[in-house]
Amino acid sequence: MNKSLILTIILTFSLFSPFFAQENSAIGDTLPFFGETESDSPEGSPEISFFSQIDKSLFFTLGPKIMLNTDDETESAPSPVMYSLGVGGDFAFKNSLLAELQLSFFTNYYLWDGENARPAEVENRTATALSFMLDLDCLYTFRLGKGKNHLLSVGGGIGFLARYAVLSNGVDSDDVNRETGSRAGDDVSDINGSFYKNLNFLYPEAVISYSYILSEIWKVGGELKTYFPLGPMTKGRGLDGMIFSLAVKLSYK
Repeated sequence: MNKSLILTIILTFSLFSPFFAQENSAIGDTLPFFGETESDSPEGSPEISFFSQIDKSLFFTLGPKIMLNTDDETESAPSPVMYSLGVGGDFAFKNSLLAELQLSFFTNYYLWDGENARPAEVENRTATALSFMLDLDCLYTFRLGKGKNHLLSVGGGIGFLARYAVLSNGVDSDDVNRETGSRAGDDVSDINGSFYKNLNFLYPEAVISYSYILSEIWKVGGELKTYFPLGPMTKGRGLDGMIFSLAVKLSYK
C-alpha cells in the first residue's frame, strides 16, 4: 500500500476519533452491567438510540473560492476566483461537537508549464478542469445570544479534491504550447496526472461557520474555509495552490 493512501487513512481516522469515543460512551451508558439482565433495569425506562440523539440537517452553499498562485515565471493566472455550489449534511451531537460532510463543485482553466499544472487565464488556457471538493470536518459549536439562536462553529478537517481536465473549448489537441513546445492533447494528460501526484489531491483545512436559527427547520449563515495544499507544501512550493472559500449557507432540518 503506498504511503499517500496510508497517510490519508490515518488523517481521516484521527479526525473523527472524538465521535467514535462519543458513540462508545453513549452506547455503554445504555447497556446493562455485566451480570445484570434486562429485568433488573428500571421498569419503564425507554432505550434511547445513540443516532436518535444526533441533530441532522441538510444544507446548501454558494460562493467564491480563491486559489493562490505563487508562480511568476509563466503565463498562468494571478490567483483565480472560482464560483462553487455545494451540498452537505450537518450532524450535531449533544456535547456541542459537530460533524460535517460537504461536496462542492467548481471549474477552472489550467495550462501545463512543463512540470506542474497551473491556473490559466482564458487566453492562455489549455484545459478546463471539473473539480469536486469533498470535505470531512469536525467542529465545536458555541451557542450565543440571549435566545441561543446564534451558532458559531470552529474546527478543522480534511478535503479531497477530485479533478478531471478536458480540452477547453476552442483548443485543438494539436495546438502547440508556446513555452514547452508540447501539444495540447499531451498537456491535458500531464495535467490530469499531476492532480493526483505527490498528495496534490489532499487539503487539510480550517473552518469557521456561523448560522442563525430562523425556525425549527431553517437556519441561514455563512462559512469561511482555508485549504492548505499538502502536495506543494511537501515539495518545497510553500502555499502555492492554497484555497480560500467563502460561502453563504442555507440549512434545512
